[in-house]
Amino acid sequence: MSKKIFIVSGGTGGHIIPARCLAELLASQNHQVFFFGDAKLKNYIKDQDQFKSLIIQASQLKKTPSFLFKAIAKIAIGTLQSLFYFLKHRPDYVFAFGGYASFPVLLASVIVKCPIILHEQNAHLGKVNRIFAKYASKIATSFPSTSGFKESELNKIIFTGNPVRSEIIALNKNEYQIPHFQEELNNDSLHKIGYDVILASDFYEVVKRKEQINVLIIGGSGGAKIFSEILPKAFFNLNEEIKEQLHITQQCRAELVESTFATYKSFNLNAVVDGFFINMNELLENAHLVIARAGSSTIAECCIAKKPMILIPFELSADNHQQKNANYLQENGSAIVIKEKDFSINHINDIVNQLLTSPQTLKKMSNNCAKLAIINATYNLSKIVNG
Repeated sequence: MSKKIFIVSGGTGGHIIPARCLAELLASQNHQVFFFGDAKLKNYIKDQDQFKSLIIQASQLKKTPSFLFKAIAKIAIGTLQSLFYFLKHRPDYVFAFGGYASFPVLLASVIVKCPIILHEQNAHLGKVNRIFAKYASKIATSFPSTSGFKESELNKIIFTGNPVRSEIIALNKNEYQIPHFQEELNNDSLHKIGYDVILASDFYEVVKRKEQINVLIIGGSGGAKIFSEILPKAFFNLNEEIKEQLHITQQCRAELVESTFATYKSFNLNAVVDGFFINMNELLENAHLVIARAGSSTIAECCIAKKPMILIPFELSADNHQQKNANYLQENGSAIVIKEKDFSINHINDIVNQLLTSPQTLKKMSNNCAKLAIINATYNLSKIVNG
């Protein structure tokens, strides 16, 4: 039976992308879906969307008096906007994915007593979800174990996984290909004839062809300035044989693209640098190793694509949730985790060198990623509504 559903998310792509995945699926199932968010939602709206996207006022809260006053005003306006849409459309459910932009819609839903379903992307319950957990009928989680819940809320938890875009899910069918040397025969080196018993090696010179090693660096929505400062120098210190094979693709802050690329170029390293890549699925498909922050969407996508990871959690993430995300991967043998305070040129150089010279380690990490992948997370969430 068709339902009216409000989906709300905001702040970063880590919140918005999983929410979009659910909105697309529910709309395809003939539910009437309204997708709410703040101004950042505009970056994720597509012409072919089968659901309506609505921008509301929202803001983070900061302690400075001038900012706090403006933030409260925006939240108040956003709540009034939300109340208007509740009264106009009268949804059956509100499905919220956390982030500060979800606060006004969730507050309005409490006022009008509309049923709430929450989804938590991280291994620790986010601030907004923590506030509204007591009002929720169900709380879906991305990790098997998520901290931050009260005892009274534990019976609401459903482990669903974190929704991932369909073009990334398609990568799950691929087997991980380790970088390696292939032996080829050079037929230009024919030099022996007249033997009764002849071997290929008698006619051909065996040569080694080097395969390109693709390293994908994902800085997250903030671009990870520290990656631009440390990684080019760390790669420069690798041995010459690895550097000859290395192909680096790095996503970084827009204002650092030119300087980061210039550094790679000065070190004679093969690199592509940009602030945003529209072909992330292709880059992920071809990657042998991913270096990234520990955002939940990045982790979910890499697990589905079976890609070994080096994770450097953002040390100022709320409630240290990125460290908790990363720990889960490391405990299950899918990633190597480096704390930001330990992220030095020599340290990352040693780890990259160890991994790229040990293909079987990369393969084992890839297999462990596959074990953690939840490819049907979006469907799992939709069952909460459809059930």
